[in-house]
Amino acid sequence: MSDATVDKHIQKPTDEGIVKEVALDDDQRRQGYPWKFYGLTEEGQEFLEAHNLLAAEETLQQIYDTISDKSEKMVKYENAPRPDDI
Repeated sequence: MSDATVDKHIQKPTDEGIVKEVALDDDQRRQGYPWKFYGLTEEGQEFLEAHNLLAAEETLQQIYDTISDKSEKMVKYENAPRPDDI
């Protein structure tokens, strides 16, 4: 996905304080790996919980964990360095 596409979709939730952007420090970045990440703010977590929008999170994670034929790219990105404060 291009940066412009991600920015387009993430801008509103970021502006509303639901999502935060966290970037890796320059010394942690590796060429060919993502360096910008997004996570829920405390307010975002509360909002999603209040509207029962996290009910399927555990089930979806279990389903994802059963995927046995992940592409090389999926595995690479799963193992990419991530900021501590996401």
